[in-house]
Amino acid sequence: MRLWRQILGFYRADWLRVGAALGLLLLTTAAAIFKPWPLAWIVDRLSAADGSAIADRGPAILGWAVLLAVVHSIHALLGSAQQALVIHTGLRGLARVRRAVFGWLLRISLRRLQGAQAGDLIYRATWDTHAFQTLFQQGLFTFIGATLTLVAMTTVMWRFNRPLTLVALATVPILLLIMRFFGPLMSQRAGKAQAADSSVASLVQQAVANLPLIQGFVRERHEAGRFEASADAALSARWRQHRAEVVYLASVAVVFALGTAAIVALGAREVAAGNLTVGRLLVFLAYLAQLYEPLNQLSHVGSTVSNARAGAERVLELLAEEKAQAANRQAGKTELPSAAELSFDRVNFAYTTGQPVLHEVSLTVKPGESVALIGPSGAGKTTLLQLIPRFLDPDSGSVNLGGTDLREFSRERLRERVALVLQESLLLPTSVAENIGYGRAGATREDIESAARAANAHDFIRRLPQGYDTVVGDGAARLSVGEKQRLNLARAFLKDAPILLLDEPTSALDTESEALVLASLRRLMQGRTTVMVAHRLATLREVDRIVVLNAGHVTEVGTAAELLAKGGYFSRVTAA
Repeated sequence: MRLWRQILGFYRADWLRVGAALGLLLLTTAAAIFKPWPLAWIVDRLSAADGSAIADRGPAILGWAVLLAVVHSIHALLGSAQQALVIHTGLRGLARVRRAVFGWLLRISLRRLQGAQAGDLIYRATWDTHAFQTLFQQGLFTFIGATLTLVAMTTVMWRFNRPLTLVALATVPILLLIMRFFGPLMSQRAGKAQAADSSVASLVQQAVANLPLIQGFVRERHEAGRFEASADAALSARWRQHRAEVVYLASVAVVFALGTAAIVALGAREVAAGNLTVGRLLVFLAYLAQLYEPLNQLSHVGSTVSNARAGAERVLELLAEEKAQAANRQAGKTELPSAAELSFDRVNFAYTTGQPVLHEVSLTVKPGESVALIGPSGAGKTTLLQLIPRFLDPDSGSVNLGGTDLREFSRERLRERVALVLQESLLLPTSVAENIGYGRAGATREDIESAARAANAHDFIRRLPQGYDTVVGDGAARLSVGEKQRLNLARAFLKDAPILLLDEPTSALDTESEALVLASLRRLMQGRTTVMVAHRLATLREVDRIVVLNAGHVTEVGTAAELLAKGGYFSRVTAA
């Protein structure tokens, strides 16, 4: 019930549509009760008359035939309208689920993302979400429709012929036992199959992202072997799932066959004894088909729900994380100080319990001051940087702005005051202008070009085939590393935020590109509180102070001259 409440929560906005669909379902069931009677009346008239009487009853038989066509047509139209409405409503709910999951993906914390497989998240967002439509359409409405038809047909059949009805109902307990046995088994196997398919999706995503590495080190056979093993595991998991379904459905079919055979045998005896006419036997057999059809649907519902439930639960796991985060997230203050001191007060952080990355880090950055973080790999530099826009939050201690813990500000308003430039240039597969304009919603072309000039990017952009309208494509393969970085700097110029964060902005650049980026950085850093991760001496010359991190501890703080005089880590790496 908890699962169904969560699923139906996505359909509350469509309660009028759901009500209309239920109304159509009632009318369809009523029409189904009348469907076999015109045929029965025709058969009884024919079986009770000789040749001359048949000719006399021709107009009446024609009238019953017309009525038969009308009843069947009404039933078909009502059923089609009901199905169309249910399908459309199911798709609307699916869209809401996908919006919720995508919203979760946009708000996911870096700590959570680093512990996840991208392919698995993509699979859940695109494929597992279909489970909600399946459960609503083929689960809930099929169950309601089948149950309603089952009750209606049982009631009519009981009033029609009780002995035959008892024989028909004798199959129900057997079907329930079959469903009870196979239901949990199919659900368990469906969950394992979907997890195996997620692993396949993750391998594909990893291979596409790391294709230069794979080809450069001639590891195609190795990766193909990994994929083959994963695909084989997925195949085995799916086969175990479908094998259980086949046995389940075969068992149901056998029960239906035995029940139908028993009804035909008993019904024939009733006709021979004069207790039942041929036409009424046909009506009962038609009702039997309509009794077994919902039972058959219910048996399929068991299989469908078992499969879809596994996907829905995988999606709801993600949304449950979002609810937990929202419950712990403070709305906070919305007004941030325009220029304030940034400080770290005894900050501790670990991605994994027992493996701390930052230890008792305390540091103060004055308004408008620029500070560089240096240290060996794994020292915690990037982690410290990510605490400022609250991509991560400290396990203990605090990061403060103007003496106020950042956790007391809303994340959105805080991030509006921060511009971020990473070592790996992040560009969208859109136009150059759209990539720069991503830094500020509603930016004009004049604003975008002004930011590009400030980042020394305007000249190379004008040389592109369509200038600012050139589409960079996935990975921006047509641009050099330096050009990509200047576009990122242009985006930061356009945002014009008072806090600037830079993560190795020049590490992958050649000498000429580095000079252009450094010239842009000087302009960008002016008047802004800047924290950067850097190692190249040319970049370090641009900052006011340098902070050395080693194994998560602050070991040195000072200007370049002061640290050179100390003869510590900074002195050793710059001398090298």
